[in-house]
Amino acid sequence: MAIPVTNIPVLTGEVAERFIEQCEYNAKHLAGSEWSQEKEDWFNGIMERSLEFQRKMSQK
Repeated sequence: MAIPVTNIPVLTGEVAERFIEQCEYNAKHLAGSEWSQEKEDWFNGIMERSLEFQRKMSQK
């Protein structure tokens, strides 16, 4: 069942300007990190163990 969105906040004025500035800064200076096979393998291991744990818990 969907819940209708009736109150959507809108940024205006100085708050909106600061938000845009922060987004631009983040996009320029914090945009992702370098890919490495080691980090991907580490992440995939976490995901595999998590899924295995969920399967074990759902069988109980």
